[in-house]
Amino acid sequence: MYTNLRFSADSSSSARVFRCDKGDWNMEQRYGLFAVALALCLILTTSLVWAADPTAPRSLVASGPSTFVPGNYGPQSVEAIAGNITALTIDAVGQTKAWQGYYGDITGTITLDDANNYTFYNWSSSEPQGQIYATLNNSIGWSGVGCYNFSNATGANWQTIEDHYLILDDDVDGVNETFTATDHPDFQVGFQTMTGCPTTYIFQNDSAQSANFVNVLLYDPLLPATGWIYTTLIEDKADATYTDLLCYNGQTCDFQILVNDDGHGTNVATTTYYFWVELL
Repeated sequence: MYTNLRFSADSSSSARVFRCDKGDWNMEQRYGLFAVALALCLILTTSLVWAADPTAPRSLVASGPSTFVPGNYGPQSVEAIAGNITALTIDAVGQTKAWQGYYGDITGTITLDDANNYTFYNWSSSEPQGQIYATLNNSIGWSGVGCYNFSNATGANWQTIEDHYLILDDDVDGVNETFTATDHPDFQVGFQTMTGCPTTYIFQNDSAQSANFVNVLLYDPLLPATGWIYTTLIEDKADATYTDLLCYNGQTCDFQILVNDDGHGTNVATTTYYFWVELL
């Protein structure tokens, strides 16, 4: 199933507003002491800088989903003649029971806000850059996020995710059969640089490709049972580029992201995902 999403997001600037003014000091002190104190104030002001964690989007609107229609493929037939043995070569299509796709557009604002969301200044963009994340949990320890480790022998690995969604080890649409590369561009989650994580690429214009719409699988170790994080880089990911790319269906969009869901057997229950945005 594919669902179109539209995002509006804020990202707080990585610097907080502090105040150092002449009134904080006794001007009758010697000039040397004043200079030292002023320098210390400036150092504190400029050094208290951190990388902002991903935030929930200001708004998220899902439009009508689209799914596989078996009737799109007409009936095929062959003639049977008594006494004959005939070899057949058959090519068939079946819809996945393990994955949901999201795609769409995002606008965003880089903002310099205080703790009460009062804005000192902001910069809006109709073509922001950064990452979009989808998680099973509504709280993530972003400072400890790293690559998902498929081969972890003592903790969560590829089978942890597949067991959660009732994906069989030999299913062709399994997790480790999907995230088969590790060649995504380096990017940061807060202060952490992500490199060499499980990677896959979403189709463009109904064709496989390996340059755009990169998807990456991350992990929050504080949530060992369900801490995997589906991640996509917002397009265009190159600096100073502002042209939307073609999505899987030939339409333009800013992002495409895969997530898992258990649709096996008679299971029609939905899976709730929490979305997060990190703007550059």
